[in-house]
Amino acid sequence: MNLRVLSCGVRWALMVSLTLGVAGMSAACVAGHDEPGPAPSSRTVSAVPATTTAAGILPTELVGAWESAQPGSNTTLAYRFTADGRYAHAGVLTYPLSPASNEYYLLKRTSTGAVEVDGRTLTLRPSSATTTRKDPAHPGDDYTDRPDSLAPRRFVWSLTDEVFTLIDEDGLRFVFRRVQS
Repeated sequence: MNLRVLSCGVRWALMVSLTLGVAGMSAACVAGHDEPGPAPSSRTVSAVPATTTAAGILPTELVGAWESAQPGSNTTLAYRFTADGRYAHAGVLTYPLSPASNEYYLLKRTSTGAVEVDGRTLTLRPSSATTTRKDPAHPGDDYTDRPDSLAPRRFVWSLTDEVFTLIDEDGLRFVFRRVQS
């Protein structure tokens, strides 16, 4: 019974985070949830003219793949930004139902769309977004590729030493590191 209560709490927290589109229950993210964003430094990229994104062009520093995953975390988040102003996002949460079980709970959110940068504001405008849920303990509640909200999501962003930070409108901070191709 305690496992079910814990699972519901964990599911609720991660569903809220994944619904935001940039969930991050990793240690790096959790530590920053209640703190303001990082102070700009001489190596921080955080402001570009609005005209650079009007034609769908992102700052060069953001183009590429970004991941938020910590050792021992149940959650992995990833973004890929392209120079023409597009993005793809995947957020995956998985954990075993019990230490003795071979069964895993899975929550996966994906989205694609346009990304705009206006100074320190980064806006994601999804054109498609879906969520998949698999819970062997409650298979009747499972679903695959359920459509999600296409509402835009706005963040304050910064980039310092290959660490990409997004802060949502509620002040939650999510930290990503560049994925080397």
